Amino acid sequence: MVKHRNWLLSAIEPDVLADLGPRMVPVQLRRGDELHAPSDPVEYVYFPDGALIGILSETLSGESVVTGLIGFDGALGAFEACGSRKAHMRGVVLVSGAACRMRASDYRALYDTSPSLRTAVHKHVEVLLAESRQSVGCNAIHPVEGRLARTLLEAGERCDGENVVALTQEALAQMLGVQRTTVAVAMSALQKQGSLRSGRGAVELNQDALEKTACSCREILQMLKFEIRTTRAESCDA
Repeated sequence: MVKHRNWLLSAIEPDVLADLGPRMVPVQLRRGDELHAPSDPVEYVYFPDGALIGILSETLSGESVVTGLIGFDGALGAFEACGSRKAHMRGVVLVSGAACRMRASDYRALYDTSPSLRTAVHKHVEVLLAESRQSVGCNAIHPVEGRLARTLLEAGERCDGENVVALTQEALAQMLGVQRTTVAVAMSALQKQGSLRSGRGAVELNQDALEKTACSCREILQMLKFEIRTTRAESCDA
């Protein structure tokens, strides 16, 4: 049986995964691929296994900002496929890499069959909510350099590039909700400190230096995620 690095897939009972696992198709996601669009039916659920997916919130005028990241720790569409069955945010690949894809109908069967998956999905959504709430205060209070350091660390942890993350300044600007020129200034400052080295379309990370520079939300979110994921509670089934 294939061993998955994705946190949600690794939570599924082995016998259940063996039965429905063959319906999961390995795919290679490329940067810029649009996986979900607002108001469209959720046809597939994506479980990253190296790729990094951004959840984008948009304004009526077409402006957008990344409000969530999904990598090894979760799946795109895991909750919506069992709820409204529609995508309410745009899902775009930020970093190329591997993933598993499953038809939404097959995923619903898997979700119904696996109590462990239901519990893991609930915890995943709880983490996303905690991150979203924390980011509101972070964006209002903390300077860009600290937010950038935290964002780079979190992006690296969610995909294959823990030490080298293939993110452009445009993508980082969208993740931080600032202008690209602001990101360029912040990256220059972090590079002078030895926290990173910026190349063409990629950033080499100095983990220890970035940890010291990252805003305090880094520590808060790490504690929250650990607490949520290690809780021995089961999901609340209707």
